Amino acid sequence: MAKLKIKVKPGANNNKVEKMGNGEFKIWIKEPPEKGKANKELIKYLKKITGIKISIVSGESSREKIIEFPTSREDFVERLERIL
Repeated sequence: MAKLKIKVKPGANNNKVEKMGNGEFKIWIKEPPEKGKANKELIKYLKKITGIKISIVSGESSREKIIEFPTSREDFVERLERIL
């Protein structure tokens, strides 16, 4: 299992991913940060674009999160970069 730190912007117009200069990713999510809606949408969206199921291991109520996935960090990042 590998981990990746991300920043989430809930309540956006569209779901999208942006790579930041420090190697982290910023992910916009349409759902608002209410009752876990944004977290659920984040998990669903990342599964859709990478084909890999993720889980949030830190930052459930924060915009900065650490996600975990059953592949290498390099493989996951490569899959995210394909949609940029």
